[in-house]
Amino acid sequence: MKRSEYNQCVDLYSDALYRFALHFLREVEPARDVVQDCYEKLWVNRKTVEAEKAKSWLFTCANHLMLNQVKRNKVRQQHLDSLFLKHDAGPEQQFEAQQLVQLLVQDLPPLQKSILLLRDLEGYSYQEIAAQLQLSEAQVKVYLFRARVKIKKQVNEQFILAS
Repeated sequence: MKRSEYNQCVDLYSDALYRFALHFLREVEPARDVVQDCYEKLWVNRKTVEAEKAKSWLFTCANHLMLNQVKRNKVRQQHLDSLFLKHDAGPEQQFEAQQLVQLLVQDLPPLQKSILLLRDLEGYSYQEIAAQLQLSEAQVKVYLFRARVKIKKQVNEQFILAS
């Protein structure tokens, strides 16, 4: 990879990589650190990474860095008990519902969270996610299905508790 191709990667993929890291980690500074670390690693490995595969390489690198950070710090997210939803969904309740979904996504196992964010937030295809995470396409579909079922089940439980 040439310097111009590296700079082009920075211009093209920085925002999406940052969004992915921010949704995964839910904190600005660690997300920025992940993006910076990815680009540092890309620069170090520029001779072995093909420019056409840089996007996939960056997202795979970010995913690994975030998983390592979660394991290392054993970060736990806020508990859902502090959120109460009501059936009459005004603006405040809709905001609370969005917060609930975000908390539920954060409570998913790291692999399911990564797949859900890559698919639903970043719009990657099953094949692209499988390549980035070194899984089969069938595994990606199964993990995504399980993540969505878990979130749906927990949202339904919260509505029952709130009524």
